[in-house]
Amino acid sequence: MTQGPEQPAAPQDRPPSVASPDRPAAHPDRPAADRPPPPADQIGRIWVLAFATVLIPGILVFIALRAAGAPLGPAGLLGLLVMLVSSVAYPLLLKRLGWVGRR
Repeated sequence: MTQGPEQPAAPQDRPPSVASPDRPAAHPDRPAADRPPPPADQIGRIWVLAFATVLIPGILVFIALRAAGAPLGPAGLLGLLVMLVSSVAYPLLLKRLGWVGRR
């Protein structure tokens, strides 16, 4: 028997990683090799903002009061008070920056 010329492979015979104009890639949510990966989650920035908003001002107030000659107890309590006030202002700052949705 004589066989005719071979016909091109049908789209279903292609491996799933090969896309054709009539058939999209098997995994459209996976990034292509030539595209950069999506940006990382912003959770690291939120932690840095919390550190800079709450901890650093309290420590700076404590250090400034101790350098001015205040006793350890009152300087520590005022530094703690600054941290508590800052922790109340922190969620407001997150909302203002748009990192957290409003209710």
